[in-house]
Amino acid sequence: MRRTILLLATMALALLLVGGVAASKQRQEQSTASQSPTTTTDKSSSGDVTIQSTAVKASFTNGSGVNFLHVAVSDHGNLTSFESPASQEAVFAGSEGYVVCTGGGATVHGHDTGSVEAGFGTPTFAQPNGAGTFPLTVTRNTTGGAFQLKQVWAKPDAIEKDVTLTMTLKNISGATLSGVELTRTGDFDVGSYPRNSVDRGATTLDSTWLWDDQDSFDSPAVGLMLTALTFGTLHDTSVEPHSYWAGATSDPTRDNCYGVSPNTPLAPDDYALRMIYHLGNMSAGQSKTVKIGYGRM
Repeated sequence: MRRTILLLATMALALLLVGGVAASKQRQEQSTASQSPTTTTDKSSSGDVTIQSTAVKASFTNGSGVNFLHVAVSDHGNLTSFESPASQEAVFAGSEGYVVCTGGGATVHGHDTGSVEAGFGTPTFAQPNGAGTFPLTVTRNTTGGAFQLKQVWAKPDAIEKDVTLTMTLKNISGATLSGVELTRTGDFDVGSYPRNSVDRGATTLDSTWLWDDQDSFDSPAVGLMLTALTFGTLHDTSVEPHSYWAGATSDPTRDNCYGVSPNTPLAPDDYALRMIYHLGNMSAGQSKTVKIGYGRM
């Protein structure tokens, strides 16, 4: 009888230990899962597209103080950081990216501005100097089968404090596509106090930029400029209110090839920048290449 009781007690203890290990493992798996990026599905006209916070694919750091430069690009080809001088980050929450349209902007085939995207498939990469380094090539197809977009981020220039992006758009649809537009746009903020309300904005035919005046709240006064480097291709620039770009309206401009374009220079406020290349008609299999420079000013 005593032996039976001891045997039952031993079995009960074993079951408790197994259950405890299982419960501990389950809690650990749940904790690990909660640390993974949250994903959702955007059902667009091009199909189901997974939206996920992107990870840094390449980064570059050089210098210190006023001579500092840090540039980072995500695995989707988004500029996630442009910091120069030190402690003067210009990309707000990694919200920068690209949009591809036809019909002069009437039809959006794909857009990706960091945390918001639809219409692009899984990227492929090339990094000849090794993982985490520049140059970085990111290639993605639109899920509707119209375009392939290849982004080549050059190694940042530590002397000039800038980085050059080369984008090649190819028509893979098998038919001519008309009114093709390729946009680069982002939520940029320069300076440090207050980050999102005292930036001034302006444009020329070839450049768009944000800056803080020398006599403004920020010290030192800083700025960021996007410059078209393919002058032979028709292009436009704009600075637009962040409220329109991020979606204060029912149709946020970050998802489109065109935005709101007030006359500049603009009074201090919160703005987004945009560069638009008008690629015109593209025949089946045709590719067109344009360049943009991001630089400190």
